Amino acid sequence: MHIFLGIVMILFALFLGGIGYLIAMRGKYALINNFVMERNAGKVDSAFAQRIGWIELFAAVYFLLFGILALCIGKNAFAWVVCIIGIVLLAAASLLNVLLGKRRA
Repeated sequence: MHIFLGIVMILFALFLGGIGYLIAMRGKYALINNFVMERNAGKVDSAFAQRIGWIELFAAVYFLLFGILALCIGKNAFAWVVCIIGIVLLAAASLLNVLLGKRRA
């Protein structure tokens, strides 16, 4: 099972890294749900989108490193724990970005 979870984490890292790169480095803000509408309404700005891109890039590095470690160590408990911690950290960072990034109307 640790092999499957390690591969899933690596694939998730590649996906997050690609999307994070496109948002943070290439300015493809349309990849963010409702960003264009919210920007036009004045609720968010490009700094909000940049933080989303960087959060995804850092999450990609986390999942890549720990996915490789999960494959190398070979313990199911380790793979599950780092996967759950990564998902919780990603959700917390995204929620914090939403709470701090929205402009008050």
